[in-house]
Amino acid sequence: MNKIKYTSLFSITAMLIIAGCSDNSMDQESTSAELAPVTYYNQFMPCTVGPDYSPENMRKMIAEWNELEAMSDNLVWAGGYAPKGDNNGQDNGWWELQWSSKEAADAGWEVWMASEEAQAWDKKNNSILACDNSAVSSWTFNTPGVDSPDFDFSYFATETNPCNLNDGKTTEDLMAVAEKYNNWVAENTSAEAYFYGIYEALDDDAMFDFLWANFHQSFEGWEAGNTNFAEKGADMQASFNEVASCRAPDLYDSYEFRSLMSDAS
Repeated sequence: MNKIKYTSLFSITAMLIIAGCSDNSMDQESTSAELAPVTYYNQFMPCTVGPDYSPENMRKMIAEWNELEAMSDNLVWAGGYAPKGDNNGQDNGWWELQWSSKEAADAGWEVWMASEEAQAWDKKNNSILACDNSAVSSWTFNTPGVDSPDFDFSYFATETNPCNLNDGKTTEDLMAVAEKYNNWVAENTSAEAYFYGIYEALDDDAMFDFLWANFHQSFEGWEAGNTNFAEKGADMQASFNEVASCRAPDLYDSYEFRSLMSDAS
């Protein structure tokens, strides 16, 4: 796999307007008001579909990828994001890699790049999906205390919000707002599965301080969340507006490619 850089500022209303709560890989795996973050080292890599792309070819490609000897057991989750609609900030899609640590990621990439089998797989499938491993971006991924145990990762709807902290605000301020938001979600849930994550940028040249990602089971649930938050979330919105500013969100059809999360827990 060849080795995302989110390359205006928008009201943070766009960030959480879907936030009201709403069923594992491409072929495969109680809301809490307490802030109980779990942290991973995540990477994004830009990808574009090729002339031989089809759902069938993509499924075959991912199945082969999971069987390669170069795959690291420390790559605990991976997924893909295909742009939905015409208003995203990027034309490409993304391949997300979730590692147990940066050290594990560095070691995994070293083995991958040295593997003839892995490089042959990459070359063979370039006409299906071409990914650029020279443009990988790195993030600390935090999953605060909103849990959705029934979430089905075979397909899900994603909204990402590239954001910058306001002057004088810190990560601690952001996490305090996230804790308040956990309580809001606990009190304002709706039927469909939902959770969120905060990606803090690690690259010196990152254009945004963090991404706030909302994950819904479907875009119908996303729309219901919009309505829910618009009706009930004014105070919550004001708290976010004090801490950060975001540009318009990006929407993605999303799919799980790999999950060793049960083994990692």
